[in-house]
Amino acid sequence: MGYGSAETGITAVQLFTQIYLLKYYTEIVGLNSSLAGIALSISVLWDAISDPLMGRISDHTHTQWGRRRPYILLGGVLLSLAVLLLFSPPHLTTQLGKFSYLLTVYLFVNTAMTIISVPHIALGGELSFERNERTSVFGWRLFFSNIGMLIGMIVPAAILQSLGDESSKENIITSRTVAGEIVSLVILFSSITTFLVTRGRDNVRNHSEQKIPFFTAFVSVLKNKMFLILLFAFIIATIGRTFNSAIALYYYEYRLGLKESLVVINILLPFFLVLILSIGFWVWIAKKIGKKIPAFLGVFGLGLLTVIVYPLFPYGELRPPLIAAFVGGICAGSILIMDSILTDVVDYDEFKTGEKREGLYFGIWKMGVKFSQAFGIALTGFLLDAIGFQNGATTQSQEVGFRLAMIFGPGVGFFFILGSILFLFFPLSDTKHIQVQRILLKRNTKRTKV
Repeated sequence: MGYGSAETGITAVQLFTQIYLLKYYTEIVGLNSSLAGIALSISVLWDAISDPLMGRISDHTHTQWGRRRPYILLGGVLLSLAVLLLFSPPHLTTQLGKFSYLLTVYLFVNTAMTIISVPHIALGGELSFERNERTSVFGWRLFFSNIGMLIGMIVPAAILQSLGDESSKENIITSRTVAGEIVSLVILFSSITTFLVTRGRDNVRNHSEQKIPFFTAFVSVLKNKMFLILLFAFIIATIGRTFNSAIALYYYEYRLGLKESLVVINILLPFFLVLILSIGFWVWIAKKIGKKIPAFLGVFGLGLLTVIVYPLFPYGELRPPLIAAFVGGICAGSILIMDSILTDVVDYDEFKTGEKREGLYFGIWKMGVKFSQAFGIALTGFLLDAIGFQNGATTQSQEVGFRLAMIFGPGVGFFFILGSILFLFFPLSDTKHIQVQRILLKRNTKRTKV
């Protein structure tokens, strides 16, 4: 639980920016949609490139506080400051000025995110060697991740609702600024908590390290076919998640005619509450029947649901999307299994190479996710222009609403389904992983005796 708490702040920042940032800068700050998409994409691409570098650095860090923990603390402080700046832009009159500010500050946000998130997820793979315990560890991480999602999603909407007129530009600015301050405190507090509670658990490896050059190590990881299949499956599914987050408020407002606060409290909140409650079920079923089939069924089911139902919802009705949120929340809980499976791949890599490279693997994992997010964000911005979306307009045409539904439904669901099908080709079975762990345990026992 102490380890997982930092994910509260990390995810609060991620969801806060994914849901509200694009809409804030296009409709309130007045930045062109395509320029906003480009700025966000460049920042996320930099974040992606820096992830494996950060993983490599933390793999080879040796301090009295451990390998990963110092970066969790430093990244938390920097990310806390960056969020404050992101939703408090100065008054800018030109498109170039608005673009430059968003690009600069969001680069800062993503750099700080890399510093904290990569060492944090790598530490989770090192807390236990037992495969079912690892699933539980990442279950706790997902639990706190969803707490962060609730904060990043609900706090801005709740503040806006409390101010009265939700269409008032001044109220929107106030709600985002205050929400940024709250999220800033959450990331600061949660990162300090993880740093303190995991003291003594961030152990430096006992055996000697091979000083392989970064590029050589990077290429060797990408030659791991097991890892590539898992990575590409997750990347494709993440593109769908990015589409979902970036265009959700547009879909609910301009397709279904539902206010932001109503959507957040009555649809998105139940979705994440159900997701949180489903975590225990997915941990249990993964222990009972293995990890591969539950992960596939969860992601595939989410994709199928998305493709079918979202284009069909009637205007102004809350109950149909609420029912979909319950079913989708259950399916989405299966995502925790993916991170747990990645630790199995890292074990296989250690079996083949003799090296422990959690940081590099999780860094490349994060890099792939960020590339998919950059692609999804950029494409969302361009698609809004392409479908005829009018920035700043209080209403949109029926044609625009229908096109939003097709993006939010089949457009999102396609990526979930494709990612789940690709995952079926993942070759590392539970039986084979257990054999790998037995060999590694014997190796480590011999080293300890020596």
